[in-house]
Amino acid sequence: MSFTKIGPLTVIPGENGSRVPFSTSLLVKGTHGAALIDCGSGHQVLNEIKNAYSVRSVYLTHYHLDHIWGAYLFKDAELLINPYDVKKLSDPEELTKASGMLNPADPHNQEKWMKQLFEKPPENWNRPHWQPVMNLVEKWYPYDQELDVFGTKMVMIHAPGHTQGYCCPYFPEHGVLFAGDFDLTSFGPWYNNADSDIDEFIASAQKTLETDARIFITSHQKGVVGRKEYEEKLKQYIGKIEEREEKTRSAIKRGLVPSEIVYEEIFYYRESHHKNPQLMISEIVGIAKHIDRLVKNGEPFEDYFEEFLRYFGLSRENIFYRSGPMGIMAQ
Repeated sequence: MSFTKIGPLTVIPGENGSRVPFSTSLLVKGTHGAALIDCGSGHQVLNEIKNAYSVRSVYLTHYHLDHIWGAYLFKDAELLINPYDVKKLSDPEELTKASGMLNPADPHNQEKWMKQLFEKPPENWNRPHWQPVMNLVEKWYPYDQELDVFGTKMVMIHAPGHTQGYCCPYFPEHGVLFAGDFDLTSFGPWYNNADSDIDEFIASAQKTLETDARIFITSHQKGVVGRKEYEEKLKQYIGKIEEREEKTRSAIKRGLVPSEIVYEEIFYYRESHHKNPQLMISEIVGIAKHIDRLVKNGEPFEDYFEEFLRYFGLSRENIFYRSGPMGIMAQ
């Protein structure tokens, strides 16, 4: 596997082209140690990094499993995550609420999902699993402050929307922004957790352009891109949000009931739901967020929104969940 190097930074692509459930990691090397940004590249490559470098710190951008599942390999390092997500990795109920998994349409899927939090995976299991990373991270880093990472300046820019606590590591000395899940994929933006927010996602996407970064690194598929390409692709990527909103509006005006609208392929293809039934939870949460946004923008869909929630046995908290950050821990 080839690695791109930018000064002290080494881009570590994930297996299978960094497609979910894998993701790209970033190694920050210094004279007295190294730090790792996210741990979703895959068991083999992370073990190689562990054996080749003295990884003394691990910074996790957010709680999503495809970014953190290899953190258990670095138990001897200092593990940190953003101040909103510490509790999610120690409290299963908090994680369930934020993920939108509380009281979903299919209780069997909820039970299956919750089971993953406590079941130990098989030996050498090279797939994401919650059990090894639960209760592993107890420290958090501050947002928007300059941190010294073994001689390299890094700022964790708070960029909510994908999740409430999401952040983008920025390396001002090298003009590099780890854009992460502003990943420019053809699927488009992902804001399908209860703690996700569409308008925050759009604002945070713009925020990534307010840095003077010349190089952007995405967590999935695309990888390393220059600023001009990033700007062009980001515009198309964010445009996917309005496409989904229009599909939602059209479906409601055509008279589709809640049981039908979730198969309109607003987010996922029908065949994807057949292959992975758990995607339906993300579909439901995402559509609900779009309906609510349409209402806020003047569409007369209040009754439809309430009908949608009732049909799937959901409350507003299942779709819109907010929590408070931990106090700032000095580093």
